[in-house]
Amino acid sequence: MKTQIKMKNIPKILLATVLAAGLWACTADPVETVRGSIGDKESLGATYGILRSAVSAGNTVPVPLTVGASPAVQQLYFEQTQPAAAAVSVTLRVDEELVATFNAANETACELLPAANYDFPDGTTLSVAAGKQQSAPLRISLKADGLTAGTYLLPVTVAAAGESDASQTLYYAVSVREPYIDSNGYDLHDGSDLFFVFYINTKDYQPLLAQDYILQKWNLMTADVAWYCMIGNIINLRTVTIQYAESTSRALLDLGTDMTYVLDHATKYIRPLQEQGRRVCLSLEGGGTGLGFCNLSDEQIADFVAQVKAVVETYNLDGINLWDRNAGYGKEGMPETNTTSYPKLIKAMREALGTDKLLTLTVYEEPTSTFWDTEATGGIVVGEYLDYAWSGYNKNTEAVQLLDPWHPDESYISAYTQKPIAGLDASKFGCINFPIYPGTSDSEELLWRDPAFIMDWVNASYMSNNIIVFEDLRTNLQDGYETQWDRYFATFCQYMDLESRYYLGSLRGYRYNFEMARLSLLPSGASGYGKWLKDW
Repeated sequence: MKTQIKMKNIPKILLATVLAAGLWACTADPVETVRGSIGDKESLGATYGILRSAVSAGNTVPVPLTVGASPAVQQLYFEQTQPAAAAVSVTLRVDEELVATFNAANETACELLPAANYDFPDGTTLSVAAGKQQSAPLRISLKADGLTAGTYLLPVTVAAAGESDASQTLYYAVSVREPYIDSNGYDLHDGSDLFFVFYINTKDYQPLLAQDYILQKWNLMTADVAWYCMIGNIINLRTVTIQYAESTSRALLDLGTDMTYVLDHATKYIRPLQEQGRRVCLSLEGGGTGLGFCNLSDEQIADFVAQVKAVVETYNLDGINLWDRNAGYGKEGMPETNTTSYPKLIKAMREALGTDKLLTLTVYEEPTSTFWDTEATGGIVVGEYLDYAWSGYNKNTEAVQLLDPWHPDESYISAYTQKPIAGLDASKFGCINFPIYPGTSDSEELLWRDPAFIMDWVNASYMSNNIIVFEDLRTNLQDGYETQWDRYFATFCQYMDLESRYYLGSLRGYRYNFEMARLSLLPSGASGYGKWLKDW
């Protein structure tokens, strides 16, 4: 069958992701989707209808579910190959007999998804108005309540009873798994002492690297352990960029091959992190084309936000981080930057994602410099649309930078400045983004260069929250960072805790220790290097 894809609904750069998601099986091996013979219809030039999923170009729609988690909600619609001469209505129904057809064609043994585990909140009627080609979408909700771990199938069709037409049938392939439980029994720290924000670059590492970041807080005088936990409350995955399609002037979301693989295998790489209590988000940045968050038209913003929303909902992510860097502004033929585009993007992103998803901002250079000025931002109070913001200054060729927009003396604390973002409370702004230094004498000097300013800042009650940001996480490798970065990591945590041994007057003298054991324990059980390097 020639797969027909309505390109205005599926951004080109996302197409590889959508197509990859169309392969699924009730066993571990992927199989080709069940498809009917549409070629004959096309050659005859007949008008016919196709049942479409909003998240898959094929007619098999993978739906990963976890026992105890929220339902997965997706959309489907009916599309005519030509404008309808008269109004057309079709009714969705579940055809149990198609389970056997699917299993026979794919050599699988899927069970029918029970009726109690799916629902059509908007009803089951899809209508195409005269002169139109596509119906309004309907939602389908699928849940794992009461199911054992395994694989299930829900054939949804608009074909007449007794008929089997692949173009008018969607196979919802539901994989159900138990929640991830850490094998060592560690809990995720709740963020009460320090609230950890991590970045992970999927070009190098699997996101699962975060689950081996384990920290201990203990009392030097009594040897009592305050807590011994996994850490990392927000995990921002990168690299995802904004690209420019010259032929259509569209701003396109480019997941890249590494992120595409991670998302297509979210059950392995993302769900365990979420089930431990982490919020897993995508970090979006510039793609070097000259188009970025600061020079988008209103039409490009609406289009780009719709693409982002589709990815967040399709892969059940927890939100978006915006970091406008590497856009390559000023290239010939590209629009001039302005101070309203980025605020409009932030507002549109919040409205599209809703309040249950995180929207965070990394403050960095010129793009965010006017966010304090509502006149410059076109009346948009940027902070009202953000959950958190934090500093993006973390070069490992510089000393640690403390960017506190509320400090009365900006020059005292950092080489960089930033006025408070309008509408954002100081309790939601992370003032330090800690770099990880390589193990050189120069780095050693940078690390220990007058750290008293951080302690003074904490001790003088300027620190208004416990947010601590790190970019990018590492494992232990045989490179310039080995035996160094983990020590820096624990040291930075001690700087940020008023109960630390560094502060005069501390009654307890707590210290942080970073646990390296799990990072050096390979899946084979042997100790080694590079445990969480990407495996694709």
